[in-house]
Amino acid sequence: MGFENPEPLQGRHMRDPPPLPLWSKILVMKCLLATALLSMIALAQDTSQTRAMYPHLAKAQEYAAKGFHPIDCFAGQVRIQGKRLSRQPFTVLRPNAEMKCCGERVASGTTDAHGHFFVEPLSEGEYFAQFTGKAVVYTTNFAVIDGYDKCSVMYVEINFSAPDQCSLQTYIAVDYDEKNCPEDDAACYRK
Repeated sequence: MGFENPEPLQGRHMRDPPPLPLWSKILVMKCLLATALLSMIALAQDTSQTRAMYPHLAKAQEYAAKGFHPIDCFAGQVRIQGKRLSRQPFTVLRPNAEMKCCGERVASGTTDAHGHFFVEPLSEGEYFAQFTGKAVVYTTNFAVIDGYDKCSVMYVEINFSAPDQCSLQTYIAVDYDEKNCPEDDAACYRK
């Protein structure tokens, strides 16, 4: 007793469905093509609407496409391999004609004891910044999205792993209690 494998049915094969006529294949292809075209048109319209509604975002995307880090304000803290770059000179420069590294000097300064820096004012555009530490020049690039006279609540942290390699992170500082900030806080560049 139990289940036994039934013998295969011989001579009985399931028939393949009949082939679709040519007109139905063409109709399916036309529908797929129309769907693809409509989705591409909708995507293009969405991109242009986004640019019109958010010009700040559009500028940031343009600068990022050129290889520049978009920021709102060049102020914050700089580190070299995780250690603060204290009391060292830095220079902000416009790009040269080839848009590679450094042309005209725009501003210069010195980091404070905690590696904090700030440059005010700064107009919209592309820039390079060079920080000097232990006779080595560390270079990064950035783009100011909208020019400013005074920095607001935005600040950056720059961490160099090599003279021409760094991570640049933008933050927003919110001081709820309006007390003095800790000295190691990158947003404390005005202390």
